[in-house]
Amino acid sequence: MSPNTHTTQTVLVTGASRGLGRALARELAERRWQLLIDARSAAALEEVRRELAAKTTVVALVGDVTDAAHRRELAQAASALGGLDAVVNNAGSLGPSPQPALLDYPLDVLADVYRANVVAPLGVLQAVRGALKPDARIINITSDAGLEPYAGWGGYGSSKAALEQLSAILAAEVPTWRVYTVDPGDMRTQMHQDAFPGEDISDRPLPDVSVPGLIALLEGDYPSGRYKARALHTPPVLETKAAPQADPSPQPQGAHETRVVLTVQHFAAAKQLLSDGLGLKTEEEWGDDEGHGALFDAGHATLELLDEAEAARVDRVEIGYVTHQPVRLALAIDDVLRASGATQQRGATALGAPTLTPWNHFNQRLELPEGLQLTLFQERVMEAE
Repeated sequence: MSPNTHTTQTVLVTGASRGLGRALARELAERRWQLLIDARSAAALEEVRRELAAKTTVVALVGDVTDAAHRRELAQAASALGGLDAVVNNAGSLGPSPQPALLDYPLDVLADVYRANVVAPLGVLQAVRGALKPDARIINITSDAGLEPYAGWGGYGSSKAALEQLSAILAAEVPTWRVYTVDPGDMRTQMHQDAFPGEDISDRPLPDVSVPGLIALLEGDYPSGRYKARALHTPPVLETKAAPQADPSPQPQGAHETRVVLTVQHFAAAKQLLSDGLGLKTEEEWGDDEGHGALFDAGHATLELLDEAEAARVDRVEIGYVTHQPVRLALAIDDVLRASGATQQRGATALGAPTLTPWNHFNQRLELPEGLQLTLFQERVMEAE
């Protein structure tokens, strides 16, 4: 589905009475999408319906997505609206507040969290599949807690991890759909406040900052995969470049930088060996509580050194899981899609969808026939005006 494929586009947004769901519904109403929205609070949902009905068609149904009868009502409403171009599974459950450790987690409550965060999103899609158009977009809202092993977040985090895998399999099973898992980032919402009871979360941004990324997925041309909403404010500038399948015989692209990426257990010692022992000049260095990295001038190439935590973070950004590869080749390319297509025609395997990274690159991770992993990357060449 490309923008304006249908004269009127229709979307189901669950959990639309507050937070990210409400912010997204407002923006979609401005763009004249027909809205099918739900929430458990009748008063809050009616307030949203009244606000948005002046701008577009809005059908609001009170109910809980964990309830099969409510999901059937959503399906009936979707058919009455002429079908769905998109579904945004935004409704979810945090679980207990504060979050208990896994060994203390009540199993009946854990089952409820999974029912809300894993079973219900699939149940919604099963219910409305008769109304979903062949090229529908599916957005399942996830969290970095689905990737990172945060102590005290075992219930919510593991449910989001399950949702991520469910989404990936769904994309493989229904290739005509675009199936996205989207991490909106920390936001100033009631759920986030519940996650940190008693803390001041006024420094977190409002949900509105994550909405442009969701719009980019709903109206852009991104492949199925995992995305961070705030990395999608500006779609990759690839409109003038042919996708791999557009050219039956794509030619290999010349690399203008070769970068070897090494993952080490003892980062400081390895850095000292390269700088003091080999005399390599440090071009750039970065790090925080999550990981550390450094870039060295190695003549005609650069040598990138990562500790295990930073390597794992890069893996999760590029392909969604950790590979534990100690050596990876990275090439700066003018056209990632064309080079990826040419490489795959010659035996490479894509390990994930092309990804917009937080460090302003458009990346594609591949595995070569010998098992070596290769990252193709290009810098984004244009920002939004």
